Amino acid sequence: MSENNILEARQIKLEYVKNIANPFPERYERTHEICEARDLEDGTLNVRIAGCIMSMRKMGKMTFVSIADIQGNIQIVAKRDILGENKYEFLKKGFDIGDFLGAYGDIFTTNAGEKSVLAREITFLGKSFRPLPEKFHGVTDSEICYRQRYLDLCMNNDTKKRFIKKSQFVKEVRRYLEDEGYIEIETPVLIDHPSGATARPFIAHHNALDMDVYMRIAPETYLKRAIVGGFTKVFEFARCFRNEGIDATHLQDFTMLECYCAYYNYKDNMIFVQNMLTSAITRVWGSPVVEVNNQKIDFSSKWEVVSFHDLILKDCGIDIDKYKTASDLLKEIKRMGIELASVTDLETLGRGNLIDLLYKKVSRPKIINPTFLIEHPIDLSPLARANDDNPQLTDRFQLIINGVEIINAYSELVNPKEQKERLIEQAHCKANGDEEAMVMDEDYIIAMEFGMPPISGWGMGIDRVFQVLTGTNNIKDSIMFPLMRPIFENEQQESF
Repeated sequence: MSENNILEARQIKLEYVKNIANPFPERYERTHEICEARDLEDGTLNVRIAGCIMSMRKMGKMTFVSIADIQGNIQIVAKRDILGENKYEFLKKGFDIGDFLGAYGDIFTTNAGEKSVLAREITFLGKSFRPLPEKFHGVTDSEICYRQRYLDLCMNNDTKKRFIKKSQFVKEVRRYLEDEGYIEIETPVLIDHPSGATARPFIAHHNALDMDVYMRIAPETYLKRAIVGGFTKVFEFARCFRNEGIDATHLQDFTMLECYCAYYNYKDNMIFVQNMLTSAITRVWGSPVVEVNNQKIDFSSKWEVVSFHDLILKDCGIDIDKYKTASDLLKEIKRMGIELASVTDLETLGRGNLIDLLYKKVSRPKIINPTFLIEHPIDLSPLARANDDNPQLTDRFQLIINGVEIINAYSELVNPKEQKERLIEQAHCKANGDEEAMVMDEDYIIAMEFGMPPISGWGMGIDRVFQVLTGTNNIKDSIMFPLMRPIFENEQQESF
């Protein structure tokens, strides 16, 4: 039967349901979630549960119905002599796979060992007009999974488990931060200056104020304004937006956790984030050892620390300290035959962004176990504190796991004069065509001039870290509803 015929048949069936019951009732009183009902002892009476019908087996005087929600499934056993003739016929003739059903009855286990509810009443709770995909094969087309995640969640248990685990991971990280005395605050999404990271922003127009605004690329400078205001430990799970390229580990909108602590330096935070991740992973996965794509990663072991200079020198033979300008460095990269991927013309990039591209090409993919990368060049870190012993380097680390940057952290720059000089240099880079360079933010400089204590902060991409921990191929597998290019109108399914 074609989909159009199924739609028509289910519309007709809706009229049959209307003669017996309300097909779209206001509510249904449950005594248990499905997962809770599965744990009840046989003989438990008067259980009332509800879910989506995933399968039906009609066998004369007995019908077996499997209902499910995000946390599990359970079997409903309906017998004609218990339900009564009329209700049993209604079940057989009025319900389809995909409909929502409420069942009232008693817990028992079948001879086949299946925990079930022996129904004494059934209630129609919602009509499905489109057929669910065939259950045995589920939904395997990734395009459908991303565009119609609701079908992916309905049909694929691995997807359900992944998003439940992501929620648990966020909860455990938040719990750890709160237990350590951090306060969660909110910062603006629409801002008049893109700040907090080197990235290309999205631009919008604010009609009421008649001004262009930017969607935040990071909450950093506002969280540090809170430090100026007297907060000593702050964090935010912030939705961020960067108008950059798409690949397996990057999307334009993503969730960033940023966290700042007064009086810490970056070395303090190296200890802190290792303890935090080890604690959260252990609580969610049940062990500090996570198997990712058949490879075990032990988060409780000692994490390696390597310098930016040494890593690039080892992996491609280029001593970045010898090349003080972007043009000289680019010449050497080309001489070495190294091809860098960039949506921006390489000739327009500043030295910092050029070094970053080189590292991502020759070094980052080789790092598998949790590794702290330190001693970043200062022109790669316009908001980080310069090292006291070598002012050409910054007090910064990145945490790399399985070839992916998980955390970026600084000892923050708190000297407003030096910060202004660095932002002026960034503004020059932007004027020369580097679209990812930062712009001047006078209000942030003014905030700094009221005084900042020593600060260290870090940011972690939640979607990306979860992608790494679960070993999925695409970051879209970690985002419930990723943005997709619209389907052409003549190819799109129509609703009735």
